[in-house]
Amino acid sequence: MPKHDYLFVDESGDPGYRLDDDTGKLLSSAHYTAAVLHVCDDAFRHINEHMAAFRYFSRMYRELKLQRGDEAAERLLAPVSVMADSGVSLWASAVFLDKRSYTGRYLKAGELRPQNPTMFRNYVLRRLLEHHFQRHSLQSKQYDLVLDRVEMSRDDQDNLYAYLATNYRIPKPTHITHASSIYVDGLQIVHHIANGFRDRALGVPVPTALEFVNAADITTL
Repeated sequence: MPKHDYLFVDESGDPGYRLDDDTGKLLSSAHYTAAVLHVCDDAFRHINEHMAAFRYFSRMYRELKLQRGDEAAERLLAPVSVMADSGVSLWASAVFLDKRSYTGRYLKAGELRPQNPTMFRNYVLRRLLEHHFQRHSLQSKQYDLVLDRVEMSRDDQDNLYAYLATNYRIPKPTHITHASSIYVDGLQIVHHIANGFRDRALGVPVPTALEFVNAADITTL
């Protein structure tokens, strides 16, 4: 039995909504997605073996920033899909939204819950975790939430922990860790999962390698 769960989270798109005063054109990204890669401690060897082989055969030893649709991105993600389908303790979920049609909180000025990029990010993260835990439960009694948010202040980190810890719809995180994807393979993989869903909010199908991901459109409440 696993002794610990790890949830790696990353996003694609910016958390803002800004229009050009003259043309009304959307200046920020049209989409926003967030993804989670859930790995138990007994499955890390599979991730480590895959990443070591990928780097060796592709000769990519730097931080992986592959473009959506690239053959290399497919080769990175396809084995993760196979692991998930074969019963390895590994799962993934994603949520996505079209900002132009979004009816939720904290994105647009003048709404009931007005624009606040930090609170918008936290709200989408909460929705992601709720969606994930509806289908995939913890395999142990504790989990680390690992975020690629090295720019967060200490107050922002404390507020996020309090926000998630008091939500009865999700298990309380044992730890919230903020790391850089440059040295965390789990974050590099989930970055490409989130990136793969960036056009899904705009009606474009996701790559075949991401069909295993438990995804939801949260554009409207």
